[in-house]
Amino acid sequence: MTFDLRPWRRLLAVWLPAVGLCAVTMAFYVWQTSESGGRRAQIRGQIEDLELEIARLEQLQQAAASDRGTVTEIERQFDLLYSDVFGDLDERLTRILRAVGSATREAGLLPGSYTYTAANDRTTGFIRFGVLFSVDAEYQQIRQMLAALQSSPEFLVVENLNLSGDEDPVSRELSISVNIATFLAEADTGQLRRLTGGITNTAETTDG
Repeated sequence: MTFDLRPWRRLLAVWLPAVGLCAVTMAFYVWQTSESGGRRAQIRGQIEDLELEIARLEQLQQAAASDRGTVTEIERQFDLLYSDVFGDLDERLTRILRAVGSATREAGLLPGSYTYTAANDRTTGFIRFGVLFSVDAEYQQIRQMLAALQSSPEFLVVENLNLSGDEDPVSRELSISVNIATFLAEADTGQLRRLTGGITNTAETTDG
């Protein structure tokens, strides 16, 4: 059986573009719905990008939460430092004297009396509060007292140890004057005046 193709050839200009358009449309459809290209692949790529961005934002959120926790803890420690470590004189005086008394007793020493000083410290903005006393002690007792002061929960700084007398050749005791300082965030003016005569000079912290 023989087909006459002449009619198709005469109408070639009509049906060939239609067939071509259909073929292009089918190819475009196949490309759009394929796994490796087209709209589906674009959407999948966008989803992957969004998932990566979400993961990055979640990490930033966790880091920010961690930073907020760190800042909160630092603020808590500063509050503790301000109120409990430095605090005010009314709250700390008994604790300071208890720490000094405990350190001297552990070393077997008995101070005669205490003298107090107070000065504004320009560097810290706090009040430098000093406790001065004298003891007769051997070298080992002085070391024991200093170790006890350093391990005290109170913030105490041994500023000076001065030999105030000659060494006893029999007992090998030294007459030592001890100057201990701490810092106060606040102090009642009347209480300071009763203890020290008031803040009489201005101190500036120096290294060494």
